[in-house]
Order: sequence, then structure tokens, then C-alpha cells
Amino acid sequence: MPVYRGPPGREDSRVSLATLPPEAAPRAPATPAVRFWRRLRWWIPGVIVLLLLGATSFLLTLSDSQERAQAQDVLVSDSLWVRQSLQFQLEREAEALDLIAADLARGSLGRGALEARLRVFLRRGRESLAVVQMNHALAVSVSVYNDSSTASLDPAGAIPPAAVEAAMDKALRAGEAVFTAPFAVPWGAAVALVAPVKGEPPTFLVAVYWLERLLGEMVPWTFAQSHEVTIGDVAGTVRASHSPAGRGRGVYTHQAPLEIPGATLLLGTNSLKGPPDWITNVIRGGTVALAVLLFWSLWALWRDVQRRVAAEHRLREEVAFRRAMGDSAVIGLRARDLDGRVTFVNPAFCRMVGLPEEALVGHGPPMPYWIPERTDEYRRRNDEVLSGLASTAPFETVFRRAGGERFPVVIYDAPLRDADGRQTGWMSSIIDVTEEKQAEERERLQHERLQTAARLTTMGEMASSLAHELNQPLGAITSYLAGSLNLIERGGASAEDLGPALAKASQQAQRAGQVIRRVHEFVRKREPQRVAMDVGALLEECRALVELQARRTGARVSVEVEPGLQAIVGDAFMLEQVILNLTRNAIEAMADVEPARRVLVIRARPCEGGGTCIVVRDRGTGIPDAVAGQLFSPFFTTKTEGMGMGLSICRSIVEAHGGRLSFERLDVGTEFHIQLPAP
Repeated sequence: MPVYRGPPGREDSRVSLATLPPEAAPRAPATPAVRFWRRLRWWIPGVIVLLLLGATSFLLTLSDSQERAQAQDVLVSDSLWVRQSLQFQLEREAEALDLIAADLARGSLGRGALEARLRVFLRRGRESLAVVQMNHALAVSVSVYNDSSTASLDPAGAIPPAAVEAAMDKALRAGEAVFTAPFAVPWGAAVALVAPVKGEPPTFLVAVYWLERLLGEMVPWTFAQSHEVTIGDVAGTVRASHSPAGRGRGVYTHQAPLEIPGATLLLGTNSLKGPPDWITNVIRGGTVALAVLLFWSLWALWRDVQRRVAAEHRLREEVAFRRAMGDSAVIGLRARDLDGRVTFVNPAFCRMVGLPEEALVGHGPPMPYWIPERTDEYRRRNDEVLSGLASTAPFETVFRRAGGERFPVVIYDAPLRDADGRQTGWMSSIIDVTEEKQAEERERLQHERLQTAARLTTMGEMASSLAHELNQPLGAITSYLAGSLNLIERGGASAEDLGPALAKASQQAQRAGQVIRRVHEFVRKREPQRVAMDVGALLEECRALVELQARRTGARVSVEVEPGLQAIVGDAFMLEQVILNLTRNAIEAMADVEPARRVLVIRARPCEGGGTCIVVRDRGTGIPDAVAGQLFSPFFTTKTEGMGMGLSICRSIVEAHGGRLSFERLDVGTEFHIQLPAP
């Protein structure tokens, strides 16, 4: 077997050619004949394509030139026919006018007969506008017009004197009717036909022709629909044109002299037909496309193997790259086919559920990480996802680790599609939210502790008022008991004497007990309880504690409840905390105003958008602009000893009840609005 020897000094590194890949195996040097054949294989298709392009271009050019020549020949033939037709008709016009002039010279026509003959002459065609009889001094003796509109144009007066005088001299010399050169008139261009009337002195019959109307009447309609026809003078100036179907394309044109008695005009034709470019372009484009296709096929054959190798290499790199992405992701990834079997899991998901990849891939429902008692729920969700009925929004559930530990997760599902866009399964992103749930629980407990601290702070601030409130019933109880003891010591005290005193002492003891119970219930830590309650009863429960706060500053408390309010659903003690906090702030805001203005109003009324609104209004100093924007921000306070959590906690409590806490600055004081939704 032939072997490949390594570089000098490395003879021990001999490798068999059979063990090398094709691209790594050394090749024998190519001979000149082989190299020539390799080049020839590429040159022959190129030469063939060039010859094909050259032959096709020559044939197309030859075909184009022949078609142009044929079209030009047809145009020339048609133009000559039109020229002959025009020339014949104009000569007939000259002969007819000569006959009238001859009859007039013999004296056989009176004025009336002359006008009749001239009207017959005009009716032969609309191209002649008028016929007049004038002398050499251009004095008109007889004038006949084609119609009334033509008479208003005054064709005879529009003839240039120099042109008609030259034509008169020429007609006298020739003894027959002659045409003038074209001249401009207000309505376009015209020519005049001058016929001499022999006599002493001689007179002349002059017919005026409008050139545009002459072309419209004398050029055949079929020819005018495909050509633009023009009449010009010998200098090449176009005097009139007739093109009812549009302007000529300027590709096929022809000019021929129009020989009429006494003058020479140029008759021009311009075809509306364009060059046969579209045929040539289509054939040339097809030829170029064929050549490009041929070159592309050769290049594709040469590059096919290299593309396949490169594609396989890129595919391996892509698979490795995506595998690395999946392995390094901290989010669990799981792919399932349309039957619900797991086709892929990344290491993060395996660590999440505590199972190896081999135990998950190929596994179908029920999954080993499902919780047994929630299997029906998992199956229902799995069927909805696989059928496409489930929403792609994230949803929360609970999984189980291999050791039995349960943990909450959030799952995002998205369709998994192949390269052709067909759905082949579902890709799921699973996030372990255990830490987030623990953080939420810690935040909830912290919020409850802050609420409790706020209630204790409120009770601490009301301590002096609370002592005064308890001192009255306790003092009354002491007085009633002391009086009862005195009666007993003196003897002869009956039940009728002691009964009223003991009953009053019992009432005062109950009053003190209610105050202690309200304070205990307000500061006691307990779980929130949502129940339906009457707004009026809630405000009456708060009234005793609000009045305790108001006695310190001498403020008056007014509670107004509109009749017919709907019941609200919530935790009574949490809502009491909000009301007490707002009323405490209102009382403190009125501490520096005159005593007559210290009125605290608590009002319950229906909200405009539905539900119930509790309004706490004070007549204090108001809220400054600098404070209004941060009023509900945590830890923001204007008090020297405040924590800045009161209003923030109040807003959290109201929002937890589905409501909204807002304020409105008044001309005097401030209103806080507690908007609670209807049950």
C-alpha cells in the first residue's frame, strides 16, 4: 500500500493514504495535458455562450433593421398616395375657380348668378372659408362666406397684402389660378387661391383656405388615425398639422413636395408607430437569461460539493452553538413534539427537576415532575397547549423534584417550527420562581408589620386622650361604689337604694371596657378578613377613636352618611386604620388655625363611576406644591418624628381592596377621597 512520508526527520509519522480524508490526501502533480483539459472544460462553455450571444444579437439587429426598412417603405408609399390625392384635389379647386372667372370675364354672370356659383364652389368642401372678388387695389366688390361663423373671422381682411399682390401678378402672367405661399392668420395658417378675371381693368377671384381644416377634410381618415400629417413652407416651417390620434413618434417620417399651381408646399408625415423594441428586448432578455442560466448551472455544479461540505460544517457549528446556549442558560428549556413527548431538555431544566436528560427525553404524559394530585389539571393544560387553544401568555404552576420537594414555576409556551414554517411541536421556557415567591412573602410580612407599627403609633399618639377617656368612667365607677359603701355602713340600705347606683357603675364599666376592646382590636395582629359591611356602621365604629384624637386640639368631628349607600366588602380594621390615619393627619393640619375653623368632616357618598366614596375633609393649611408630588412616596414625611409610611400604607390598603386613594387641594384645606368599588 502506498504511504505518505512526513517531513525529513519524521519518518515515524508515516500515514496510510487510505486513512486520510479525500481533501487531505496528497495528489500527484498534474501533467500539461491534464491542466490544458481542465482549462478547456471551462473555456468551451464560455465560447459557446459567446457565439450564441453574438449570433442572436446579429439576427436580432438584422430583423430590426428589416422591420424598420419595411415600415419606412410603407410610410413613403402611403405618403405619396396622400400627396397625390391632395395635389389632385387642389388642382381641381383651381380649375373650378378658373371656370367661374372665365364665365365672369365673358359677361355671362351677373352679381346674383356669381354669388350663387361661388356658394356652390364653397359647398364642395369645408376647407375653403370664403371667396371674394377684388381688384388690384384689393377693393372687394363681391364676398361669399362658407357660414356665418366664418364671416365673423373676416378671412379676406386677414390676407397679407404683399402675398395676394404677388399672387395676382403671377396669375395675370400665367393666365390661370395660382396659390399663395402659406401665411399666418389669427386662427392658424391659411393659403389663398387667386384666379384672374380678364378685363379692363382686370379683377380677381380670391378663395381663402384654412390649412388645418384642409388637412382634416382631404387626408383620409384611415391614414390620419396612424400618422401625424403636417404642411410647411419651403423653408421647413410647419404651418399646420393634423393628428387626431396623437403626436407622431419620430421613428418613421417622410417629407415630399406638394406641387400646386403657383406654389410649392412640403407635406410631412410622422408615423405613430414606434420601434419594435419590445420584441428585441424580449428575445435579448431571454438570450441573456439563457446564458446566465447556463453559467449558473456550470458554477452550481462546480460549487455543489463545496456547498454541501460547508453546509454540513456550519450545521455542526450551529448545533454545537445552540447546545452551548442551552447548556449555559439558567432558564429551563423543554421541547415537545405534537404528541406531547419530550424531545429536548437543557441542563438547567434537568437540575430544576432533579432528573437526568435520559429520563426525560422521549417521555410522554404523565411527566415524572408532575404532582400526583394535580395530574388532571396538568393533562388539561397539556392538551390545550398541544391543540393550540391555550394562550401563549405565561402561567404559573407547581412542579416536583426527584426528591419530592415542590417548587413554583412560570411557564412560557411558543410554537416550534421547522425550516419550512410547519409547526413540529412546542418550546417551553420554565422559570423557577421559588425565590420570587419567598421575596413576596417576606414583603407581605414586612408590610403587615409596618401596618401594625402604624396602628401602634396611632395608639401611642392617642394615649393621653385615651387616658382622659378612661378616667371619666373609672372616676364615675369609684364615686358610685363609694356612695353605695357609705349607705351600707350607715345601715338600712335597701336594694332599691343601691340598685340605681350599681346600675350606673355597671354602665360606666361597660363604657370603659368598650374603649379598651376597640383599642385592643385595632392594634391586635390578625389575618385580613373580607366581609360585607355597612359604611355608616364603619364610620360610627371609627368615630370614638377619631374623637379621642380631636380632643387634643379642640377640633370638632362631623360624620355625614348619605342614605341608600351600597354595602362594601373589605377588612373593617384595615379600613379603620386608613380612616384613622387620614383623620389624624387632618387634625394635625388644623392645629395652627383658629379654633373656629377646626372642623373635621367625614362624609360617605356614592362615587360618580359607581361604588362608594369616603371623603375626609379638613380646613387646615393645605398641601404645598413641593409636597403634593411625593405625598404617597414611602419614607417621605414632613414631620420631624414621622416614618413617612402612613399614607403609603393607606394607599396600599385601599388598592388591595380594589379602590383608589387620592386627594384634592381646596381653597381652604384638603380633601382625601377613598373610592371603594361596589361588591
